[in-house]
Amino acid sequence: MTGLPPRRFRLGDWLALGLTALAEQGPSGLTIEALCRRAGKTKGSFYAHFPAIEAYLAALAGHWRETHTLRLMQEVDTGGPAQERLIALDRMALALDVRVEQGMRRLAQLDPGVAATCAEVDRERIAYLETLHGESGRLAPEEALALARIEYAAYIGFQQLDLGLSPQELHDCYGILMRLLHRPASG
Repeated sequence: MTGLPPRRFRLGDWLALGLTALAEQGPSGLTIEALCRRAGKTKGSFYAHFPAIEAYLAALAGHWRETHTLRLMQEVDTGGPAQERLIALDRMALALDVRVEQGMRRLAQLDPGVAATCAEVDRERIAYLETLHGESGRLAPEEALALARIEYAAYIGFQQLDLGLSPQELHDCYGILMRLLHRPASG
């Protein structure tokens, strides 16, 4: 016995736990009971942070947006020419656990609030890619938008289609696409 009280489960702990559960079990792992069991906490601990599962799912979607989109953009924006930032973005995006993205997309089919967050993330990611392509000076504005849409559709499509690809095969396919777009793939 250490004499230390058990650590309080914080809001961020619940959100990190949710992304892990989503990656490992999909939306079915996001019930209050399943989350509490996974955390080793009571429902009271959950309800201390979230009044209902809907509030939790909204917070989880917001956390996913922050950690899987906004933070990447902020890190990429720390410097370098547009082409280097595109490569850095590729590297960071491909390092993310695709199961989280897959799970969030499945959850969006079940929850309108999560669907709205996914749509917002899609718009933000495409706009960001468009900006970087525009800043590269290689494309006209309409081409930058078209390329951003194509690149993003490929990124999401590779993740969502059940092609039986390993993470390395997915990375290799995306690398070929980047070479075809005249941009060296990361890593």
